[in-house]
Amino acid sequence: MARQTRTRRVATKRGTKSARARSTGRRGAPPAPSTLASLVAVTGRLFTRALHASLERHGVAPGQLAVLQCLWAGDGLTQAELARQVQVEQPTMARTLDRMARDGLIQRVPSKKDRRAFNVRLTARGRSRRRAVAGEAARLDAFAAAAIGKRERATLARLLGSLSAGLARAVGRVE
Repeated sequence: MARQTRTRRVATKRGTKSARARSTGRRGAPPAPSTLASLVAVTGRLFTRALHASLERHGVAPGQLAVLQCLWAGDGLTQAELARQVQVEQPTMARTLDRMARDGLIQRVPSKKDRRAFNVRLTARGRSRRRAVAGEAARLDAFAAAAIGKRERATLARLLGSLSAGLARAVGRVE
């Protein structure tokens, strides 16, 4: 057993690379994402991290941003309408709204049209966050897109919109 340990140490001293380093061609760096799905997923995670860092001081989580944007555009939507617009499942939307209500950003008001439904309304606190949160999101967009020109930004936005629409149709969530 002592001999095996010694052999491993000698191999390491000779410069044997780890499996990860061999697969990437450089030591310690993960392979670069090569598929569109991987690139979009990595970019999404990085945006979420950056959003978290910039929005937490305003009492808003990244997952709440899209809900707030929908409500700022038209207050009083139902949970089902919000879930459809934000492209999340109903249980996910219910948990998001629970947290937002707990944090004083929204309130649920019984619907006048459907006794089984509730309309989601912004509170004064939720409305007051609009300028700061929209400003943070705009700053992050500008920072992220600084490496590309205005035309490329417009093209990227158009292409991502087309990708989203195509994927929504593919998974059966057509608006």
